[in-house]
Amino acid sequence: YSLVIINIDEAFPLYCISRNTGLGGLQENEIGKILSASGVIFAIGQYKTYTIICDQFGIYGSLDLGAALGILPVALFPLASLVYTNANKRWSMVYLALLSGVTKVFQSAFFSSITVATNRTVPAEMRSRMNALGSIGAGPSKAFGPLFVGIWMAFCLSLHTQDDSNDKSLPIGSLLAWFGIALVSGLSMFAVLKSLKERN
Repeated sequence: YSLVIINIDEAFPLYCISRNTGLGGLQENEIGKILSASGVIFAIGQYKTYTIICDQFGIYGSLDLGAALGILPVALFPLASLVYTNANKRWSMVYLALLSGVTKVFQSAFFSSITVATNRTVPAEMRSRMNALGSIGAGPSKAFGPLFVGIWMAFCLSLHTQDDSNDKSLPIGSLLAWFGIALVSGLSMFAVLKSLKERN
C-alpha cells in the first residue's frame, strides 16, 4: 500500500502542473493550496471516519473500504478539467482538494486497519519483528515508486497535446494515467487483502 500511496502522491503534482491535462498548468502556489485544503479535510475526518467504519464493518470491512475509497476515486481526478476556466480556477481546485482529502481519509483508515489485522496474524512476541519486516519492505517501494510513476505520467500526459483551456473535452492522457494507477493499484491491493483474509 505504501507503493500505491507514493504513486498517487507523486503523480498528483505532475498532473496539476502539466499543460496537457485540461487545467492549463496550475501554478505551484495553487497546487500548495489544494494540498493544504486536502490536508485539513484529512485531519478533520480521519479519526471519526475510521471509528465509524470499524464499528459498522469490522477490521476487514474497513480494509476493503479503505482500499476501495482510498485508491479507486483517483480515477476521477481528470473530471476537474470540465469545470476549469482561465478566469476562474476555483471550482477545479475545490474539486481536486475535496477528492484528494476524501481519498487520504480512507487511505489512513486502511493503514490503521492493516496494522491491527497483520498484528493478529502472529504471536504477540513476534509482532515487533513482523512490523520491522513490513517497514523494510516499504522502503524499496518509496525509493522506486517515484521513478515508475514519473515515467508513466510523462508517457500518458504526452498523449494529449491540446493546450486550449477552453476545450472542455476530457483529456485522454489524464484519463489513461489516473485510470491506470487506480486499476493496477486496486487489483493488487484486493489480491493482497484476499490472501490476508484466507490466512485468518
